[in-house]
Amino acid sequence: MYVRRIQIANYRGIRDLDWHLPRGRDLVCLIGPGDSGKSTIIEGLLLALGDRWNPATSDTDFFEGAIENAIVIRVVVSGLSAAIMKESAHGLHLSGIDEEGNLHQDPSDDLEPCLIVQVKIDSTLEPVWTIERVGIGDSYSLSSHQRREFAVFKVDERTDTHLRWTRTSALGRMSAAKGGTGAQNAMAVAARAARDAIRDLEDEGIDDLTSRVQQKLNEVGSGSFHAIQAGLDTSLSSAGGNLALYEGAVPLSNFGLGSKRLSALAIQQMAAGSRSILLVDEIEHGLEPHRLVALLQRLVADESYAQVFITTHSPIAVEQAATPNLAIVRNNGGTVRVEFLPEGTSETALRLRRSRPSSFLAKRIIVAEGKTEEGLLLALIARWDSERSSAGRSICAGEGVVVQDGQGGSEVPPRMRALAALGYEVLGLLDNDDRTVDKAVAKLEASGMIVHRWATGYNVEKQIANALSVEGLSCLLVLGVRVRRNVSTVLNDLALAGLPDAYESLDVASWLVDGSVNVDGAAEIIADAMIQAEWFKSVDGGRALGDWIVENREHLVRDEVFPIFDAVHDFIYPPRAHATSAEQNNDAD
Repeated sequence: MYVRRIQIANYRGIRDLDWHLPRGRDLVCLIGPGDSGKSTIIEGLLLALGDRWNPATSDTDFFEGAIENAIVIRVVVSGLSAAIMKESAHGLHLSGIDEEGNLHQDPSDDLEPCLIVQVKIDSTLEPVWTIERVGIGDSYSLSSHQRREFAVFKVDERTDTHLRWTRTSALGRMSAAKGGTGAQNAMAVAARAARDAIRDLEDEGIDDLTSRVQQKLNEVGSGSFHAIQAGLDTSLSSAGGNLALYEGAVPLSNFGLGSKRLSALAIQQMAAGSRSILLVDEIEHGLEPHRLVALLQRLVADESYAQVFITTHSPIAVEQAATPNLAIVRNNGGTVRVEFLPEGTSETALRLRRSRPSSFLAKRIIVAEGKTEEGLLLALIARWDSERSSAGRSICAGEGVVVQDGQGGSEVPPRMRALAALGYEVLGLLDNDDRTVDKAVAKLEASGMIVHRWATGYNVEKQIANALSVEGLSCLLVLGVRVRRNVSTVLNDLALAGLPDAYESLDVASWLVDGSVNVDGAAEIIADAMIQAEWFKSVDGGRALGDWIVENREHLVRDEVFPIFDAVHDFIYPPRAHATSAEQNNDAD
């Protein structure tokens, strides 16, 4: 079974979503900034297709808390099994869907059979599940038992539940499906004879099940298990839930979060059967990078799953997933769009996905020319964040903004174009000493994109040096000594940049006494020394320069520097009157 279309109205942070999924997207990796609605999409799929008979809902699940607007989640599924399409099941309720995802009243030779599954929740907070038909007013009730046939399950924080035998757990359902009574007998024995009875219990059904579970746990990389068996779970007082999985003498519920999540995933898949649909929110949660990579590879290769939906904030997942599997989620005041990375995605964007995958998880991106600019901006952002935090306002991380090293001026325009084509808001910060990029920058600006450059002929070092007073230039040389470790090295850098040999002091005022060097000349020499000796050509160096600028702003008096910084500030922290209730109500991805 495949999900081909998802429509969500008035659910949590989503006011409206209508997402068509093309065929062949067996793995769907939802990426994008926090609060965009990724988790809500996962929960919406589970609510509509899962077999929970009484899921907890409240007024806060309604968009902006408006309970007068019903929650409606509609999911179109195709690739239906023969059992589902029987007339005694849902064969009389089928609709048709074409390649573009458009719905038709009936299936035909040109249309694939599908079911339109809907859950509606009004102010009574009672979910109502139905199968809908296109062009027909009738709807057909859908029970939790019938929804179980869809084989949809979610790996969530309730992992321990599926490591025990209970009436509703995956292990309990598998035991019941075999018609065995071993679990019930074991729990009765456990209530009377505790651990010894469980240890000595012989039951072919449980032994076979625990053996298969062990194999599955090892397959998905949950751990290295050798002795999975049933044991008494003393954390529960009820005899109805005291049988659990053990590795030797240790219950699986005592293992780490990542191991438990992978174990729950494997067990639930076994219970759901083949061609199931898996939902995982924040797939990286609790997993080391190597286990995350192995899991992603496993999910793609495992034919047990018809379709897998995951959300992630992990750059590793973004880097490892195939391009057609990545879907960017954006939320504009509750109107949510989900778009797969197009097949014609530029080579630049593909390189960025490998080299800077974290950028794909942001709302807005600043592409800076190099490491100096990146570090400088990070220092300024740290100061701005501190000031805003003290005033109770959002910081850069909360605004979803990242700074990216463009790795050279010629790379900035293509990176900006590639990211903008994927729907990101982008700002560029460039030097202005390379005329070969002028045309590319002009095209960006003509398309409405924001590019900031220093004065003509200047890079960042020259712009700052040219803005400084005489006292400020001397202070900058003190920073140079800290970066270059000693005075003699700085003097040598200055000499190579054109400072007369007669000058042996870092007091710039002393250079001006005989008139052979003026303020502009001193600034040029210092700028050339910084550039040639690469004082700040690293992220840490750029940070040091940025911190120095923050502390010495009063010395930047001869030229305009801060208007560009102010423009960057406004891009990061856009002015707004107040946060909307929709922003507050969005799910935390």
